[in-house]
Amino acid sequence: MIDGNQKPERTLTVFALVMITTGIITSIHGAPSMAEYGFSLVFIYLFVAIVFLMPSALISAELATGWPEDGGVYVWVKQAFGERMGFVAVWQQWIENVIWFPSILTVTVVAATYGFDPELKDNNWFIFYSVNGLFWILTVTNLFGMRTSGAVATICTIFGRIVPILFMMTLALIFLSKGNPAGCELSWGEFIPDLTNTDKLSFIVGAFLTFAGIEASASNAASAKNPRRDYPIAIIFSACIALVLVTLIALAIAIVVPAKEINLDAGIMQAIEMMFATTGISMMVPVAGLIIALGMIGEVNNWIPAPTRGLLVAGKDGTLAPFWQRENKHAVHQRILLFQGIIFSLISTIYLFFDVQIAFWLMNVVPTMLYIIMYFLMFATGVRLRYTHPDVPRRYRVPFGNVGMWLLAIVGSAAGTVAIVFAFIPPGNVPDDMRFSYITVVILGFVVFTALPFAIYATRKPQWRSPGSDAEIAA
Repeated sequence: MIDGNQKPERTLTVFALVMITTGIITSIHGAPSMAEYGFSLVFIYLFVAIVFLMPSALISAELATGWPEDGGVYVWVKQAFGERMGFVAVWQQWIENVIWFPSILTVTVVAATYGFDPELKDNNWFIFYSVNGLFWILTVTNLFGMRTSGAVATICTIFGRIVPILFMMTLALIFLSKGNPAGCELSWGEFIPDLTNTDKLSFIVGAFLTFAGIEASASNAASAKNPRRDYPIAIIFSACIALVLVTLIALAIAIVVPAKEINLDAGIMQAIEMMFATTGISMMVPVAGLIIALGMIGEVNNWIPAPTRGLLVAGKDGTLAPFWQRENKHAVHQRILLFQGIIFSLISTIYLFFDVQIAFWLMNVVPTMLYIIMYFLMFATGVRLRYTHPDVPRRYRVPFGNVGMWLLAIVGSAAGTVAIVFAFIPPGNVPDDMRFSYITVVILGFVVFTALPFAIYATRKPQWRSPGSDAEIAA
């Protein structure tokens, strides 16, 4: 073990930061649910990018360059509202990931095996064991530090995300050029979504989850060679790339697969199977599935260490016992990462009690709600620090002064509130006899995981503070 105050190495270039951040926010596993909206998914993604991704990106860019210290959102919110709310923010960022991990790894496993045995997508035990095996392998990989993690992220983002998405959209256009009917109507009349269909409102929440997380790369800012210069560049480029990529893959699915036939966890592979059949290369479906799986493995790999780094910084301020503050010789908080794996395994048991499709969506909806709570705090932090710390140098500032910051915070918060409301509405694939159970799980998950950080913070002890921490225990 090393001294708990050891700083992570500054090894990440701008390119590596772009790859990590793009991999984090280019979440394609929710594309099938958005594809159910047909051509109007373009409007939804664009709208959510404007009212949610843009405020998140610009505000987090200012905060990260004003307070580039290791810890990300915890450091920012603590500076504005104190340790308690800082811990609540980083907790929400962390726990939403732990709940979300099983769902994206489900799509990963389905993609990797679909070309060999499509029926495995509905096998509860297979999904349970597979996602756990994958997650623990990635956890062990991240125990070796950011140099390894950055290299894996670059490879997975380029070859497992960018290239396959562009390839899929190309195949979708070939699919249409061969005279095949589109799975959705591609007309401007279908550009505006029909919000009266409540069976699909919950799927819009998936668009928020798709774009959530751009601030998490701020936890990697301390590992950048020049945080104040490199991070704003990376975050802006990543946001633009992500919007284009997620729109293209969801549209490709909508073009090829009729909405009523789209499977939430296998929709990507359904589209690939149909595209390849049209072009006469069906034998390549297994290979395509493995490549798609690689991209999602890269996404999970990016997320495993990011929020836990902020949790570690909070722990060193006395929120967590010294046992959890230890780091290994690679400056990695291995005990927190291993504990995260245990919580992941417990949460993934939901697959043993619910239908795979329902369990999958629950692990998308609940974490999105929790994450939005963190964004409320981050938006408020951006505003407050403009008044309490106006002279702190920020390499990047939100345009139009305090008015611009207020506007972004209000728009982002309003959009987040709408997403939380939609999250309580069960999607159409939930049977009538399961709707009460579905809503109950959503409510309990939202309330319990929001209340937990307050309870945990109340147990802190002054002697838990790591030597060198400059925070003060609140009275």
